[in-house]
Amino acid sequence: MVRIHHYSRIATAAVAYMTLASSSSQGVVHAEELCSVVPTSYSAAKTTYPNLATALGTLEQYSIAAWYTDRMSTSERSSLLSGITSKCSEDTRMTIVVYGIPSKDCDAGLSSTGAVQSTSDYQSFLQELATAMGSRKVLYVVEPDAVGLLANGGCGVAAGYLDNLKVAVKALSANSNAQLYVDVGYWLLVDASNTAKVASIINELGGSGSVKGITVNTANYRSTDEVAGYCTNFQTAMGSKDMTCIVDTSRNYHGSATSAWCNVKTAGIGKPPTSTTGVSNLDYFMWLKPPGESDGVCSDTSQSLAGTKAGDFYNDGFQSLWDQGYFVSEKGMTTISGSSSQATPAPTTTGGSSIQSTPAPTTTGDNSTTAGTVAPAGNSSTWTSATPTPTATPATTSTSACERLLVL
Repeated sequence: MVRIHHYSRIATAAVAYMTLASSSSQGVVHAEELCSVVPTSYSAAKTTYPNLATALGTLEQYSIAAWYTDRMSTSERSSLLSGITSKCSEDTRMTIVVYGIPSKDCDAGLSSTGAVQSTSDYQSFLQELATAMGSRKVLYVVEPDAVGLLANGGCGVAAGYLDNLKVAVKALSANSNAQLYVDVGYWLLVDASNTAKVASIINELGGSGSVKGITVNTANYRSTDEVAGYCTNFQTAMGSKDMTCIVDTSRNYHGSATSAWCNVKTAGIGKPPTSTTGVSNLDYFMWLKPPGESDGVCSDTSQSLAGTKAGDFYNDGFQSLWDQGYFVSEKGMTTISGSSSQATPAPTTTGGSSIQSTPAPTTTGDNSTTAGTVAPAGNSSTWTSATPTPTATPATTSTSACERLLVL
């Protein structure tokens, strides 16, 4: 089912990405404004569930990354690209998740179908995107799942993921105004051995173009503090702080004390997309998973809500995320039921664990506009100093696993 999106912007009036002085872990930089589109699942949900209109309208003011995938038809991809480039002004930075590597999701096979079946297909798929973006400012999240299936010596090796990731980095880096962040599953950054494997892959990809850093926690629930520690582990393995990280905060307000991944009962919407992260190794908070879209039907109801088909809007899940999240807890907005009471936060942890399926949207298009410009979470000043990078998370034992993105 194709997920058409509306247009949305976020004014991020503070730190965009850190330029660190060689003698200090702190730095100051210019502001950045992110621009993206709003999932049509929200438009339909406001009609079906009128009581969600205020909450959904609030989220629509912020940037939710658009997904460019080979599961879309050529016309759907064209519609998405023409829409986002025409409606996002030249001074904003568009945010796009690229998901079309040949044999993607080679382990589970849940997202393996699509138009891209070969490297030649992939080159055409990428060129279509690169041509549409031209020299515009854009932030790419590159191929969720792929590094996870490489670093653990899994099926991504035989499927040629490394060579095809190099193709992607080269094609998308041709635009000097593009920022590339390669997606990495957080569980790969828990222990030194797996983190070293990730660093080796990222170093090799950097030889094909310009890689600014990695994204962590895509469609997952780990706390921002925990992810910052994993980013430190990554930088330690890289032997440099030059590469930095993005954290998906869409559902991580309380973090997760367990390995639960499916419509977690205690989850809340995290801080909105912003470049004011307050942490020197985190360039952005971003919403890569639209809050409210289901992880699927969950089997462990002790920790998870029942759920619905992966990628569909889930009313009960959205209400839970909203009522237990940032806007109620920190901005004083009422819960969807109308009460201002807040849910008890779940305990957080910095431990690592293996991950099962974590679905995310992958088909987008374009529709009527609905723009908003809002202040970022946190500090609203134009210039700010970042807090020091967190110390590295102690290495623990973790089972490597694939972050599977269910494409519908």
